[in-house]
Amino acid sequence: MTTNTRHSYKLSIKRATRRRRRRRQPPQQRKISSSIATFKPMQKCNNGLSQKLQALKSLIPTHHGDTVIPDQLFKETADYIVFLRTRVALLHKLIEYYGNHNHNHNVLLL
Repeated sequence: MTTNTRHSYKLSIKRATRRRRRRRQPPQQRKISSSIATFKPMQKCNNGLSQKLQALKSLIPTHHGDTVIPDQLFKETADYIVFLRTRVALLHKLIEYYGNHNHNHNVLLL
């Protein structure tokens, strides 16, 4: 084995043992710890991310200054996007249906 190969082999062994030593939390504990976290402590950790979350929070109409869990905020954002897409599709259908009829009807009234 050459010196470089031996060195990289030792590093990979160290990385592998380091990975094995880490204990993973059971899924239930991970879920609880993420749901306990609130928006305010997250602001202290990362200003850039917290500003973006604050901007996102201001766009969603269901929140009026309440403390929000980021996971909940993302879910409500996705629901709101689906709601807006549905509303746009409905408005397009209404325009298709009433657009031609109203144009002809307005001409007759004038």
